[in-house]
Amino acid sequence: MLPLDPTIVPAVSAVRSAAERLRSFLPPSRLVRHDGLSQTLGVDVWFKLELENPTGSFKVRGAYNVLAGLSAEERARGVVASSAGNHGLGVAYAAHAFGAPAMLYVPVNAPQVKKDGIRALGTTVNDEAADYDVAMVMAKAHAAREGIRFINPCLGLDLLAGQGTVALELLEQLPAMQTVLICTGGGGLLGGMGGVLRQLAPHVRVIGVQSEETAAMTRSVRAGRVVDTPVTPTLADGLAGQIDNEALHIGQACADDLLLVTEEQLGDTIAWLHHTTGMAVEGAGAVTVAALRHGYLTAPAGPLVAVVSGRNIDRSRLEALTTRYPR
Repeated sequence: MLPLDPTIVPAVSAVRSAAERLRSFLPPSRLVRHDGLSQTLGVDVWFKLELENPTGSFKVRGAYNVLAGLSAEERARGVVASSAGNHGLGVAYAAHAFGAPAMLYVPVNAPQVKKDGIRALGTTVNDEAADYDVAMVMAKAHAAREGIRFINPCLGLDLLAGQGTVALELLEQLPAMQTVLICTGGGGLLGGMGGVLRQLAPHVRVIGVQSEETAAMTRSVRAGRVVDTPVTPTLADGLAGQIDNEALHIGQACADDLLLVTEEQLGDTIAWLHHTTGMAVEGAGAVTVAALRHGYLTAPAGPLVAVVSGRNIDRSRLEALTTRYPR
C-alpha cells in the first residue's frame, strides 16, 4: 500500500479542525447495530447513518468545511460546483448557511429530488450536461470565467478534511471497530476517512464499495493506472464518473480492498432496506449493505461498520424497486 501523499490526503490535525468547525453545525450521525446482518455474518454489524444528515448524505461535511475556510470576500463572490446531486445539496446547504451565492452543474439525468432540493436552498442549477463528467467541465469553466472557487466533489484537502470527520466520530463511537465499508465514487469519503484511519487506527480494514457500473476507482486501482470507464445507467448515480491520478492515489493508499456489487444486488438491497427498516436509501448509499448481504466479505472481522449515505432517491424509483423485490 502506498504512503499517504500529504498534498492529496489531509493530516489528522486538519480533520480535527474540520470537526471543530462542524460541531455547532452538524451533530454526529447515529451508529446503529443491525441485528439481522450481525447474526448472518457472525460479527457485530453497525450502520453509520450518514443519510440522516440534513441533506441526506456525508457530502455536507466537506462542503461546509470548504465554505468555512473561505474569506468573507470569497464567500460574497460565490462558489460553483459539479455534482450528481448529493455534493450539490451539500454545497447548497452550506452556501445557504453562510449567505453565499452558489451555482451547481448537474447531469440532465440527475434525480429530480436532488435538483429540487438544491433549488429549494436558493442555489442556481444548470442541468444541461449529458453526464457527470461534462457537468464538471462546465463548472470548472464557470469558475475560471468568474474567478470564483470551484468546489470539487471528491478532491481538495479542505473537502476531504470535512469528510474525514466521519472516521473521527466512528473512533469515538466504536473504538473496537475492526472493519469499515465505505461507499466509493471519486474517493472523497474514502480519502477523508481512510486517511484518518491509516494514521490513527491502521489496524482497521478499510474497504471501498462500488457498483459494477460505477467502477472507475476499482478498475483503475487494479490496473495501476487511470482507466477510462464508460458512462452507463446505474442505480448508484452518486458514484458515477471518471477518476484522475489524485483519486487513484486515494484508492491505492487508503483502501485495503475494493468490492463491486451488481445492479441487481443493489436494487434488491435498496428494496430490502426499505422493507425491513423503513429507510429510503439511494443506490450510492446502499452499496456497502449490498456487499454484506451478498457475501462479498469472507471471514469479516468485527465489529464491522457499513457507511450508509444517501437518502435522495426518487419516489417512483423506490416504489418500482420495492414492487420488483417484494418482502
